[in-house]
Amino acid sequence: MSLIKIPEAPIKFSSLDKVYHTIAYFTLALTWLLSFPVSMKKNTVKYAIALGCVFYGIIIEVLQTTLTTYRTASLLDVVANSVGVFIALLIFNSIYKKIDAI
Repeated sequence: MSLIKIPEAPIKFSSLDKVYHTIAYFTLALTWLLSFPVSMKKNTVKYAIALGCVFYGIIIEVLQTTLTTYRTASLLDVVANSVGVFIALLIFNSIYKKIDAI
């Protein structure tokens, strides 16, 4: 969906798309973290997944500018994507600590 043309919404919210970016990249990162059980024990895997998600977001933003005429890159989108990944990492770490304590 990052590279397709999306019709204009009838009502404009200036920051609502940033919330969507944050939710999408939160979901992406948490899904990847949960998909690799080794990420619970190895920090290198956990941080590689997080970094991969952030780089993916950057690449998508660049592709929006270079491959399409109807989408543009935004630094704020990259920030929102990174915030989503960071929140997923925080939640993953806190859940793992609780599971590990049991």
